[in-house]
Amino acid sequence: MSTKRQLIDSLRKKLQERNADSNFTNRDLYQALIEQTKWLIKREINSGRIYKNVVFFQTLYCQDVIETSTIDPCCPIKNNCKIYRTKCKIPDFWVDEDGPIMKSITSVDGTTYFEMTSPTTWQSKKIDPYNKKSKQMYAFYNEGYFWFPDHNPHKVNILGFWTDDVSDRNGCAENPPCVRFLDTKFTIPDWLEGEMMAKALELLAGITKRMPEDEQIDKNTTRKS
Repeated sequence: MSTKRQLIDSLRKKLQERNADSNFTNRDLYQALIEQTKWLIKREINSGRIYKNVVFFQTLYCQDVIETSTIDPCCPIKNNCKIYRTKCKIPDFWVDEDGPIMKSITSVDGTTYFEMTSPTTWQSKKIDPYNKKSKQMYAFYNEGYFWFPDHNPHKVNILGFWTDDVSDRNGCAENPPCVRFLDTKFTIPDWLEGEMMAKALELLAGITKRMPEDEQIDKNTTRKS
């Protein structure tokens, strides 16, 4: 996988923007790449190709889980029981029609597996007499947090397909590495990179054409010509 910096530099070169008078910032170029990647990822997920490649999935280790109130404005359910959620918001996933693209969420020691569900489905299970004896633990994702209505695992590992490299986000690491954002990997499958670049280039070239032509300025004399 290429880094964000490599892809941005390549895109800027294709736009012939290698000078001080660039029309686009690094943020503009990065956002164009992200927007094109979103629909490409959804297309590939539907084909099943991404789930077959485990290399795209990274584990986000040791995310703290805390008890919180059910009146928390982000809490997706309303009841009188305790509920737990990840202490911090989780980094962004690539998503499809069903939500975050992920494989598993488990306790740190791997002894407890949480089945992903929705708040509505979980509440239906709670009142289902045939489900009362089930020992299955559940989790759901809402507003950037994972929620655990049955059990506090204290820390969890999450295996997902993230929009950013999470190798430096290990919650158990004492001295996590410090890596510049642009030098982290752009997490797109290699076979989509060319198509992503072409679509982003087409989008940005169209924006450039619609920009009004600036008056030429003699930078040595600051006189307009």
